[in-house]
Amino acid sequence: VIKRKGYTNFAIGLAVARIAEAVLNDERTFLPVSTCVRGYAGVKQDVYLSVPCCVGATGVVRVIDLFLTEDEADAFRASADAVWKCQGGCWRDWPSEASKM
Repeated sequence: VIKRKGYTNFAIGLAVARIAEAVLNDERTFLPVSTCVRGYAGVKQDVYLSVPCCVGATGVVRVIDLFLTEDEADAFRASADAVWKCQGGCWRDWPSEASKM
């Protein structure tokens, strides 16, 4: 992406500003943000993925339920499993890496 488009810092900044605006103004608006999806579409792990959420003064007020086909739900759970495995590797390595600093 960086090779073809360049850095995407501007877009990330805009997204963060939009989320902050929704929180500060208690907008209770719908935004795609990362939140814990345990129980969403049958996910069993404490994994964080971007899903449509209602965002207000306290952050994520609620997660919006989507109507997923069985194939879509299977694909979502597979994505959650992949992120969970990656997430586990990060936490597993964290103490040893932190002690080297």
